[in-house]
Amino acid sequence: MEARISNDTEQGVNLWYKCTRCQEFAFRGELERNLYTCSYCGALFPLLAEKRVEYLLDDASAMEIEFTNAAGLAVEGTISDHPVCLFIVDVDVIPTEIDVSLLLNTIEKGLQKRIPLITIVACQPEGSAGASTGITYLTMQMERLANASLPHITVLTETEVYPLATYLPLGELVIAEGSISLQKRTSPNLQPALHAPEEQLLMQAPASDIGVKPDISVDCYVPRAELPDMLGRFLKFFSQ
Repeated sequence: MEARISNDTEQGVNLWYKCTRCQEFAFRGELERNLYTCSYCGALFPLLAEKRVEYLLDDASAMEIEFTNAAGLAVEGTISDHPVCLFIVDVDVIPTEIDVSLLLNTIEKGLQKRIPLITIVACQPEGSAGASTGITYLTMQMERLANASLPHITVLTETEVYPLATYLPLGELVIAEGSISLQKRTSPNLQPALHAPEEQLLMQAPASDIGVKPDISVDCYVPRAELPDMLGRFLKFFSQ
């Protein structure tokens, strides 16, 4: 399970953070150096959209901020020297607050410049009930990306929620941000990926352990520190 920030604070304000998994306190500077990962138990703290941009892009100072609002942001930059359009929904944003027009503009930018799209969104505790308006049109725009042979990678965060669910259309490749302890705790359960060809397999918590069948198939879990490098590898593969 991912850790939570200590009460009454936001990242960048409080000097100390309490890990809700191991109950230890960590200094803000130490957490920043560790990409907001608990140095005691390896639990992940939620990251604001701006923080994610800083550690994912090669040079956050050189990024082009296309659109931004209270629910998230859309930027253009490079990961491992590969240009990408990056759409990030901020932490704790409820589905009705997701600005679909922000994502639509990001998709259009990717289509115009013919560069891949990466969407980063937190898992939600429920299914698609109450999804934002415009999802149907958004799905159609996602199909334009596929028809143009432009990759769309989805990165899921807050993955302690089961079953995994999100209100936005998934990409061809789905990556879940996970911690080492999560991977050790979860035993493998291989089954066909629902969003991809049958030969693709996933690792997900066994349905018998959580009482419900997972409704999102994940291609791989990646530790936060390894995510930029892993995305770079996939982007290199898709560019060939």
